[in-house]
Amino acid sequence: MAKSWDEIEQTEGFAGARALSAREVEPVLARVVPASADPKAQMKNLSAFMIVPFFLFGATFMLIDAYLPDSGAWIFLQFFLFPVLFIFYMGAGLFLARNKIAAVFAEAQVRLGLKAEAVRAMARPLGLSFVPAPGGAPKGLEWIAKQSWAPAVLREAEKTLNEAGGMNDAVAVVRDSGLLIAANVHVVGTPEQKKLYAEQAAGMMQLEDGFQGTRRGIRFEMFEWVEKVDEAPDVYHLVVVLEAPLRLHGVTQLRSRKTGWPAHPGEPALQDVDLGPKAFDALYRLRASDQVEARALFNPAVIERVIELAHGGKFRAVARGGHLVFDFESAANRFQIVDLLSGVWSDETIRATYTDIAEALALVDTLAHAFMVARKSDTGGA
Repeated sequence: MAKSWDEIEQTEGFAGARALSAREVEPVLARVVPASADPKAQMKNLSAFMIVPFFLFGATFMLIDAYLPDSGAWIFLQFFLFPVLFIFYMGAGLFLARNKIAAVFAEAQVRLGLKAEAVRAMARPLGLSFVPAPGGAPKGLEWIAKQSWAPAVLREAEKTLNEAGGMNDAVAVVRDSGLLIAANVHVVGTPEQKKLYAEQAAGMMQLEDGFQGTRRGIRFEMFEWVEKVDEAPDVYHLVVVLEAPLRLHGVTQLRSRKTGWPAHPGEPALQDVDLGPKAFDALYRLRASDQVEARALFNPAVIERVIELAHGGKFRAVARGGHLVFDFESAANRFQIVDLLSGVWSDETIRATYTDIAEALALVDTLAHAFMVARKSDTGGA
């Protein structure tokens, strides 16, 4: 829920937000042109072009699997058929919908640029950089843009998103952590097939609203990724990337009891870790490739602070390769200062975006304190 202007300006670092909004943010949003058609109807029509090919892809793959012998040659062939069939069917759907997609992209593209300009004005006094499209264009859009039949507006959209991109290192860290895959997705196959799926799935995810900066001497990066759920509202994941307080050689994963494990398509195998405190065990599950490293990371002070983090929500975290990566699920789309499909904005959406930024920064502070990240920064390691 959006805070009032008085509440926002009482938050540390946000004094003068209302005047800045009137001076710099609202004039930018006033240039946003409303949608020429009903956005919900547009998206419903477009979704049909994606859903049908997806089910055809699944049916074809299952049919081939049922009739071909379960031999080494078929397993080898699966490795190549899966991405080829997926691209073929989804490409066919996109080809049929290309003109409708082009119209939506053309309008949303302009609004994205204005949204970026408005949010940058909000973030600048806070010492933050805003990246509207972390990692650039999704791999699916890049593939479409390279096709000869792709409308020019899609090529322009791909170019715009790549130009609006950034935070590539942080995106790579999150992708490698396995947190760009929904918690309820379980991939069956060889380690090579699981790794390939994880890479393809992560590359297709919609990433948006990236922020990076230094908070109380601690560098951080964060952005949202959107989980599409069949016949249900989208799920929005806020991921936060911090440097680990100690040198990591293995992989440690933490999850709340209400959600599933992050993906882990590679080796080494992960084993459950029992830290001892019943209060921690009642809230979380922990597994790692190195028990000693996991216990060094989750020392008694960290355990106590992580217990205090629990508020009943879905929470996952991964310590890997020198970074701590956190994932928080929400039904709310954060930082939605303007609707890219409809062009709708208001004083409330501006206040809601300020509220989202303030809450996200408070979360960064809490995570850094809980996992003792400041210990590394204070010694010059960060």
